[in-house]
Amino acid sequence: MSNIVQNLSQAIDNSTDKSRTEKPSIQSKNGSLDKETIINSITGYENDLTERLEILERDAETQARQLELGECLEFVAQLVDLFKRTVITTELQNQNDWHNDTRNRLQQSKGATGNRNLDDKIEKIIISKGLTKEQWSNLLYMALSTDESTEINKVSKKHLQKVNDMASRLLDNDEHNAVSALIKAIETYMAKNYFTEK
Repeated sequence: MSNIVQNLSQAIDNSTDKSRTEKPSIQSKNGSLDKETIINSITGYENDLTERLEILERDAETQARQLELGECLEFVAQLVDLFKRTVITTELQNQNDWHNDTRNRLQQSKGATGNRNLDDKIEKIIISKGLTKEQWSNLLYMALSTDESTEINKVSKKHLQKVNDMASRLLDNDEHNAVSALIKAIETYMAKNYFTEK
């Protein structure tokens, strides 16, 4: 009997030892799985957060660019209006082609005046000032694409440079060339009393 008790005792000890050695290995497997799952979850959240931040940054850049483009187009509309009021009207007056209807048509229209005879004379003036018909059309289109812009009566060389820089960054090549030609015409043909020092 002592052999049976001894064998039974030994079997219990062996199974206890086996269960003791197996438990830590099962716990370590579960522990490493848990750690791995946690690490993967954190990495997943980190990647998701990074993607979301990148999307937000792109959206913010797009909105900032759209605001700057709107500002640039408003500046262009102001310069087109200033050019019409200072250079074009002066030329029309010099041609004895000036009356109240002409003034009203020029002030009310951002684009063509609707008077074919007057529009033809304006085209001849802008061509004599170094712009092409296509550039003038681009400028009028840009002016039309803005909401009501604030009228300016004077401009500085610094502001003209700022508008040119903005146009080079934000507009396509043809539009930028049109803005550059307008700025050159303003600097060359607009009376000096319409310039400010600032």
